[in-house]
Amino acid sequence: MKSLLNKTKLLIVLGLIAGLTFQCEKKKEEDLTPIIALAALTTSAGDCSVSASGKATINTWTTDVTGTTAGTISKLGSVPVVGHTTAAIKLTSDASTILTVNGSAFIIIYKASACPLTTSNVAATPSNFSITTATDSNSKFPSSYKITNQTATITFNGAQGAGDYYVFIYAIPRNGQSAAVNYTFTP
Repeated sequence: MKSLLNKTKLLIVLGLIAGLTFQCEKKKEEDLTPIIALAALTTSAGDCSVSASGKATINTWTTDVTGTTAGTISKLGSVPVVGHTTAAIKLTSDASTILTVNGSAFIIIYKASACPLTTSNVAATPSNFSITTATDSNSKFPSSYKITNQTATITFNGAQGAGDYYVFIYAIPRNGQSAAVNYTFTP
């Protein structure tokens, strides 16, 4: 009996040693869900990177306008976490170009021929353009204008106003604003 007990103990010990020696290690697959969720919350899609003084750089979609045209901006960007909507209109101005924008949003005008749009590209008024029916909203965004359910008319002035521009549109939906504004462009 003692021999059987010793053989059993020996078999158990050898089984444990073999089990530990030949243990198959499962490779843990890393769960990327939190990283993907964080990336989705902190980045925005778009074809143009825009910086406004004192604000984080965001991406937005650009609508390129040429010739006499009118429409509604339909491809909008979204600011992560806060859900604000954005858009940009790209245009080329000559001595008498007019852009009207109708809706409720903030507008910043950049004099640039390509993205990214930086604070150094913000167009200076009145040498480049004049704007009517929009309120100066410098306290919300430096160099910005606010339209509230109205039409703002942007007239690009003479030789100083000639060139390429982006009109960046920023809207806060909880304030009844939308970047899906209507526009009319007359070159």
